[in-house]
Amino acid sequence: MTGASPVFLFLLTFMGAAVLVKHNDWNTLSPFALDRIAMRTTILAVFVYCMVVIIHERFSPQISSYITISNNIRFLSGTLAMTSMFLILVPAFGWLLLVIWLALLVKVAHNLHEPFHDFDKLKQLVAIWRGRPFN
Repeated sequence: MTGASPVFLFLLTFMGAAVLVKHNDWNTLSPFALDRIAMRTTILAVFVYCMVVIIHERFSPQISSYITISNNIRFLSGTLAMTSMFLILVPAFGWLLLVIWLALLVKVAHNLHEPFHDFDKLKQLVAIWRGRPFN
């Protein structure tokens, strides 16, 4: 899976437009004033998502455990961005989604403990990146 998911980009555009419609009245404050934490979380999550996509495309890791890590980070940051948008639009549903997202975070973090302990894989990734054979 390379590049940004078209579904994620569509949902992000749709949710952003819905936030604009919700805060379209000149008498209401902007979402950055009313929902500071949710808006900042959305921006940070979209930034992380985009950086992971760029890094994945630029370096194209060839070791499956690092592809898994980058895919999980992309999944978690993308779903966090959507969850934060739901916190702005429909707060009750957004809190439910946030609880589900936290459960997914715990599950993904629990499943990722193995690749961090295997330094040979990290050495192999660096050797591939430098274009040298791994011993």
